[in-house]
Amino acid sequence: MEALLGAGNGSTTPISQDVRRRKVFYVSGFDPLGPRRYRELYRAEGPAQAAISGYDVTVRGMRSAPCGNYRWNVDHTADGVVTQSEFEFLGWDDIVRHSIRPSLGYVYSLMFRTLWIYLSSGAIRAMWRLRSGPLVAGLVPAFIMMFYLAYAGLIGLTASLLLAGPLGLPWLLAAGLGLGAATLAMLTTRLFEDQLMIYFMVNDLGYSAQEAGKYPQALDERLDEFAARIRDELTSGAYDEVLVVGHSSGAQLAVSAVSRALGNDPCPENTPLALLTLGQSIAMTSFLPNADALRADLARLADETSLFWLDVTAPGDGACFALTDPVANCRTEGRHPETLNPVVMSAAFKHTMAPGELRQYRWRLLRMHFQYLCAFARPRDFDYFQITSGPLALATRFSGRGCSPSMRADPVAPILHSA
Repeated sequence: MEALLGAGNGSTTPISQDVRRRKVFYVSGFDPLGPRRYRELYRAEGPAQAAISGYDVTVRGMRSAPCGNYRWNVDHTADGVVTQSEFEFLGWDDIVRHSIRPSLGYVYSLMFRTLWIYLSSGAIRAMWRLRSGPLVAGLVPAFIMMFYLAYAGLIGLTASLLLAGPLGLPWLLAAGLGLGAATLAMLTTRLFEDQLMIYFMVNDLGYSAQEAGKYPQALDERLDEFAARIRDELTSGAYDEVLVVGHSSGAQLAVSAVSRALGNDPCPENTPLALLTLGQSIAMTSFLPNADALRADLARLADETSLFWLDVTAPGDGACFALTDPVANCRTEGRHPETLNPVVMSAAFKHTMAPGELRQYRWRLLRMHFQYLCAFARPRDFDYFQITSGPLALATRFSGRGCSPSMRADPVAPILHSA
């Protein structure tokens, strides 16, 4: 399909349009806040990017899907060419909320169990060989929690010695009061949680690692539901493109949901299927010993000729494995020269964000991790809002695009998929 670019100002420059109606399925990372956060983020950042890049984006609410999934509509207009996209949030925020427990004892138990799984499986050594940045970011919460323990223990010991020494209290009473002081000191660490999010990050990492990479039952069942929804819309014939977007730890869930949606069948010829993964940290799960299903899903999509998969990361995002091929990293033969998926590219924060933003957000790990979903002051190839609401299908927009030259495709996982 073709329209005229600049039809309103007399220009006759042709503009391609192969998508008039698009279905977007969005899978968030480990986030208890739910879909409205992502709709409002799109509502705020979409028009901001549109003003920079020269198009219009309008976000409108709509009724939930019959299955209960939250939805919203986006109209994209560029030089009179209108594209409509329907977003559907594939939520697992209820599972996330249920998994987060307020008990400090639980969080510390989870931290030590998670650390042991990564150490004993060889995953930490393998991830260090791949990219050290996200591994350091993942280990920092454990080190801080150990510091909390040492800090509280020192407070408790000091209180006990002062009470038993200069004040002359019985040792048993002094020890009990010292334990109370240590407990109080531990409770005060919660005052820093809003800024540091240490306990939240431990819950995030621990949830994926609790069964050594195997999806917990509740999440496994939810993935089957995601797959059914994707398959329903693929076969409905109502859309010119079905696009699945996974951000952060939602990237691996999107991979598994798309693999299950395809089953043993290719995509319907009249409805292109595309996958967009953003800020992925798939190796944090795929390198674990029981992640056989995830490794198989990755390999399946890498070889799926009816799917176009674009993976976008950035070296400035310390919470992702930037510019790595998540399939090749855990496959015995690495990346085949003829492999189509994924196309790995950089969002290049250093070049696409304003210098002031880079300085402002440099040490705000979570904010940088969400930059993929936000407006860029100096956008290049990657424009989240053009991709998810514009007139071109993902495969068309990035047709002929190669992977970033600095991509790492080494087979470094402790357990490699051989099929």
